[in-house]
Amino acid sequence: MLARPSFWPSFFSRTVARLQWDARAIDLAPDANAWPTLPAARRRRLTTLLAGFHVAEDAVFEHIEPFADAARTTSMASTESLVAWVFYLQRRDEQRHALLFDRIAAEVLRLPGATPAERRAASRAHVPAAVLDLFEVRLPALAAELAAGRTGLSQGVALYHMVLEGIVFDAGQHALLDDLNDGALPGVREGVRRVELDERWHIGFGLRCLTETQPSPDLIDDMLSQAEHAAAAWGDAVPAATRERVARACAHRLSVAGLIEARAAA
Repeated sequence: MLARPSFWPSFFSRTVARLQWDARAIDLAPDANAWPTLPAARRRRLTTLLAGFHVAEDAVFEHIEPFADAARTTSMASTESLVAWVFYLQRRDEQRHALLFDRIAAEVLRLPGATPAERRAASRAHVPAAVLDLFEVRLPALAAELAAGRTGLSQGVALYHMVLEGIVFDAGQHALLDDLNDGALPGVREGVRRVELDERWHIGFGLRCLTETQPSPDLIDDMLSQAEHAAAAWGDAVPAATRERVARACAHRLSVAGLIEARAAA
């Protein structure tokens, strides 16, 4: 059960403190040695997912700052400055995730590029168009709207936490963890496992923000209508059963938080 509104940001801060890890400390040498020996079809599937996370994590790190600024001006039951602080903590997580996937791109996938920006550009060639649209078009556009004060925190959280992290990232992480369960790439799997743990509290934090900002019924409907499309953004790199499960999870989260019932009542 989530902490009460008066101190739930501190609850998330304590959670973050327990989850700290160093993306530079994960040993990727065994993975680099094993990568060329994997079957070509498996390497293509893994490249789609890992390159996708490389591009996406860079994007969320780059565009999260306006969310903290919006939290400072949004009326909430919790102290706005504390909520903004938790957004800062999340941005630090995203920076760590971006570093991990850049290391994987360079050391395991061996994508060309002498800098993170060059490797990110190389990664884009392997990423489904739907993922690029979500993270390089929709997310920057929404962050710009937030920064200009033309949209609210609820709309930002709905896209960022519920759709991008709660569906797209969740689907990709489950696909990676399932695929790598045989120990073929132990460092990559350990890194993805740690990222997935971080994303859990991000999603919980976003859900709590929604319960306090009281999103409109139309926004709830919009999240639900996007779920299936977002889960399919990875294409065949994510198994159909995983896509279906993750899409259903969006409705489950909103229901547990009482948001679907609130929509019906409205």
